[in-house]
Amino acid sequence: MHKSSKSKLALIAFAAGMTLSLAAGALPHPNPGESYIQTYYSDATYTEVVGERGYGDCLNPRWGVSTRYVRLVRVVCPVMD
Repeated sequence: MHKSSKSKLALIAFAAGMTLSLAAGALPHPNPGESYIQTYYSDATYTEVVGERGYGDCLNPRWGVSTRYVRLVRVVCPVMD
């Protein structure tokens, strides 16, 4: 195999790996009538909440800071009659 072919193959493999790793970290898409809440914590003990973000049909908080210490919770919206 030529050097340029090996370089192209390596570049394609790298790009495919990056695409898969980005997709793995993607947030789930909420279904109708639900939201997702991301709660951010100050450190790995997950005891001090420092921020929240939400997206979906209900409950969309946006306050504080985001950190690498995050938990994601799915919330079903209350039904209003």
